[in-house]
Amino acid sequence: MCAVRPFISASGRRVSSQQRADGSVAGLLDLDATRTRVIRLLVGSGTLSIGLIGLLSAPSEEYSGWRVHAVVAISLTAFPVALRWFFGRWPGPRLLTAFIVYSDVSIAAGLLLKDTTMTAIGGTVLFAVITTLAVVAVPLLPCLVHIVFATGVLAVVAVLTVHADVASGWVVAAHSMTMLLMFASPLILMVYVSELRSRARESLVDPLTGLHNSRGLFAAVAATAMTTPDVEPKVICAVAADVDGMKGVNDSYGHHTGDAVLVDVAQHMRALAANRWIVARLGGDEFACIAVGRPADLADRTAELVERLGRARMLSGLTVSVGSAVVPVDADSDVRQSAHDVLRIADSEMYRAKRSRWPA
Repeated sequence: MCAVRPFISASGRRVSSQQRADGSVAGLLDLDATRTRVIRLLVGSGTLSIGLIGLLSAPSEEYSGWRVHAVVAISLTAFPVALRWFFGRWPGPRLLTAFIVYSDVSIAAGLLLKDTTMTAIGGTVLFAVITTLAVVAVPLLPCLVHIVFATGVLAVVAVLTVHADVASGWVVAAHSMTMLLMFASPLILMVYVSELRSRARESLVDPLTGLHNSRGLFAAVAATAMTTPDVEPKVICAVAADVDGMKGVNDSYGHHTGDAVLVDVAQHMRALAANRWIVARLGGDEFACIAVGRPADLADRTAELVERLGRARMLSGLTVSVGSAVVPVDADSDVRQSAHDVLRIADSEMYRAKRSRWPA
């Protein structure tokens, strides 16, 4: 076993359990395929309903002249977006944020084009639907931007209504406050959802290294498979790594030093994975990286990761033994089971490599 060299202070620090591990997919780690399918259907139905509301309102007395055609055009865009929710995969964070922006702009345009601004105040309730999705599905900043935008639209509509002298300022203020409370009411969920997310992440993260734990690894693999485009063929690839001589470190220097070694290894794994792998600490001194994609895309990536891990030298002077494996997956495959299978094979390959390097 190599001698353990002194560690720089950074290598011994514990990583916060709130730190996002490489390869995670926001909002999906605590959801399974059935739940995400239901959510997609609900969001698609809501999008379709908003489009239908616009089409039904267009020929009414609320719009006139060119405004009718503008509202029809805006409303028709909801149908392909709804189809994307019905039949597409769960969108990534950027696409979710783009959907929130699209919804806000579409609703705002439909409201500001109304001839009767008093009815536009009531129409701002549509922002409540978007607020609910934003609170649950997107990060805090886009959610707050959405709420500020919705409040701004309501304020503009209220000012236009007062200026048009179709109702007294007191009536406009009362209706505006009512609508504000309605589309801001999902904010009550924000604290609760944030707490649930925090607890979910803690249960999926290794507290020492900040990487996924075993449960988090398989949840992240399932989430990644949900957002990976359907391609044929598709494979799941795993790289397993085990620290050489870890028992000797713990026996000779104590578990505190052993923990520092593990944090050091985790930092190397995270850097080498470069956001292209889902990285986890499985327990003890065992680590794993998993990726889902085309065989041609993963072949070179896997070879590169195995080669770089095999020659990596930690601050401790220790090395790691590495093994890799790949299994095919298709639309009917249980992704979590496939992840278990490929990891088991990679683990066997890793121990075979370890025995060849460190014979008994």
